[in-house]
Amino acid sequence: MKNILMGEMTVKEVREYLTNDKKTIIVPYGVVEQHGYHLPLDTDIRNSEIMGRKIAEELGCLVAPTLNYCFSGGMLEGTINVRPNTFATLMCEIVESLALQGFENIIIIPGHGGSESLVNLKESLRVAKWLNRALDKCLLMFIPLWDFSPTWLNLFKNRDFHAGNAETSLMMHLSPEVVRKDIVMDSPEISEMMRNDPDSFQVRSLFTGMKHEIPTTTQNPEIRVGVMGYPESASVETGRKMFEEILENSVRAIREAVSGAEEARKTGKMIVDDKLEKMKILSL
Repeated sequence: MKNILMGEMTVKEVREYLTNDKKTIIVPYGVVEQHGYHLPLDTDIRNSEIMGRKIAEELGCLVAPTLNYCFSGGMLEGTINVRPNTFATLMCEIVESLALQGFENIIIIPGHGGSESLVNLKESLRVAKWLNRALDKCLLMFIPLWDFSPTWLNLFKNRDFHAGNAETSLMMHLSPEVVRKDIVMDSPEISEMMRNDPDSFQVRSLFTGMKHEIPTTTQNPEIRVGVMGYPESASVETGRKMFEEILENSVRAIREAVSGAEEARKTGKMIVDDKLEKMKILSL
């Protein structure tokens, strides 16, 4: 298959793909948000888009146009926030549209790891499959790039997060032309605070202190750069290693999953999940 980019294909070419191939498609998404003074606002978009294409090339499947907006929570200049529920609803409708066309294996690749977006998206996709019988036979996977890189996960353990060593190294390998040389950090106290707790950029306040009240959330006004890690330690070599780990491990995992789904569709035998993580909501 010569072209893997769905956005550049014609209706005839997509129809032929759905007739002759495994009916697998990758859907990348990212966010427009600050990444310090050394990385561009579209860092997360580049991560998901470039890696999505590389993974699709290895699998011989299609990759959909990247969804460029979701929820960051950051409020620095250049950041564009879309409410988590709006983003999750849009992704669910994209998935449903692809399934109705005949795609059977839909692989979502996030470039952004914001907790609010992830929680809303995962639960929204589960409910979408719950309520829409057209998705019953659809393998729907969520593939965070960092899960497939031991190097990246190890950097997490060492308090390297947003715009730190990992993201900077990966950009130095994938898109070196956009990485700025001068690295600027917030004050040592603020930088250390965010390494210890990436969500500490949020300031939450209450009128009453009661657990029933919805807090007001703002960004800590002392944060002007927002780096949560150690970008000064980044290197092309680390980025290349992460890239190779992600590509090899994610491609293997997706192939195994697609093969398992195909077998389950033929036999009708599904694995029952009796350890489902449930939201703690009281049913009356």
